[in-house]
Amino acid sequence: MLLSASLFRSLTSVRGLALLKSSPSTKSCRFSSLAIDMSTLYDERFFDHGRDLQETKRSNATPQIPIQTTATPVPPTVPDVEDLHIQALQQQQTSYVDPTTGFTVFTELLHLKRGTCCGNQCRHCPYGFENVPQKVKNSMLNSSVPLPVAKCRSGDKARTQELVRAIQDGNFDLFLNSSIANLSDGNSATTNPNSTSSKTVKTAIIMATTPTTSKNVPYTRKGDTGTSQLGTGERRPKCDCNFEALGTVDELCSIVGVAHASLSPKQYEYGPLPERLLDVMSRLFDLGSHVAKPRIQQVARNDNDDSDGSVTFKPNGIGDGFDADHIDDLESWINEMTEELPELTSFILPTGAMGAAQLHVARTVCRRAERRLVPLVVDEATCDPNALRYLNRLSDFFFVAARWVNFCEGHEEIEYRRETAETKQRERVHRSLN
Repeated sequence: MLLSASLFRSLTSVRGLALLKSSPSTKSCRFSSLAIDMSTLYDERFFDHGRDLQETKRSNATPQIPIQTTATPVPPTVPDVEDLHIQALQQQQTSYVDPTTGFTVFTELLHLKRGTCCGNQCRHCPYGFENVPQKVKNSMLNSSVPLPVAKCRSGDKARTQELVRAIQDGNFDLFLNSSIANLSDGNSATTNPNSTSSKTVKTAIIMATTPTTSKNVPYTRKGDTGTSQLGTGERRPKCDCNFEALGTVDELCSIVGVAHASLSPKQYEYGPLPERLLDVMSRLFDLGSHVAKPRIQQVARNDNDDSDGSVTFKPNGIGDGFDADHIDDLESWINEMTEELPELTSFILPTGAMGAAQLHVARTVCRRAERRLVPLVVDEATCDPNALRYLNRLSDFFFVAARWVNFCEGHEEIEYRRETAETKQRERVHRSLN
């Protein structure tokens, strides 16, 4: 039986199939089986074609932007500082890194091993800030930050060693009621069950094994990855400008120590020079502390003053600045020795007595330390200009001190000069200083 084109199109459409199947006439029913058979042949192509039409309609339709609901961000959990402290004590550590700031924090174990309050307001001080200036303590007493509970007096060696052994043995019974009158103004620190120190005492349980020594060891393993810690607690690469300057000042201090050890005060009379070299080493420690704590204090300004807002430092010997009086001392010492020495008219070779030669080495290292400080003073303004001035004057002091040692020990000074204006090459000329 042949079908017309229109009938064929009806049979191959969904609507046509539905009409044929629902028609009550016998003729239509006879076509129904044929229509179903033919739809079987074309249903795959029909459904592919239908899917194409649906995709075309969707692509042509106006895109619908889905509504997105933004969830409220959950703030990161900040670890409790005392929990971090407890974990460090459990591992017998003298320091730990605060993950919030990246700073290295000393534990109570280290402070006890040191035996004294350093006066820097450390977080876990067991001495109740005993050596912190009184005005600072008074301001803290009036604030919401309580002073730490003092477990021992600063400098009480027997007590601090007892507490260190208790921590290492895991014996915290000794800590539960260990508090003393920690402030010189009569304030008394009693054990508070809710206080920071008591929390550490009651919850810390030492799990690690006893170390090989109970004394403070110089290694911390914190610098194994090429970083080190400034006095502010900030960690920087060891090649940072501050550490370059700090290391050179430390090197200089050690060389001055060698020069001091090279003197023979039982055999020769050097006057006050040996004591002055000790003073120089002390000043270099102060200068190193200052470089290690790059703190800037801006001059207060208001609309009515002419201040330029330049940086000012307040020297205190532990890092806040460098006292200009030490520069005056150096100049006074230089003038005093120069007055006793013959007039210098030419270059001299850096030799003679062992102490003199070491002082010449100190002079050259001092110049390098001075160069390392220039970026901190001029470019970054994190270092007191008085520290730079001190190093500049200190190298002159070493030069004169080297001549002074040769003078005191009776060594000749070797000049390097032309004998006459017509001499082609400079020559070495030995000259007595006495």
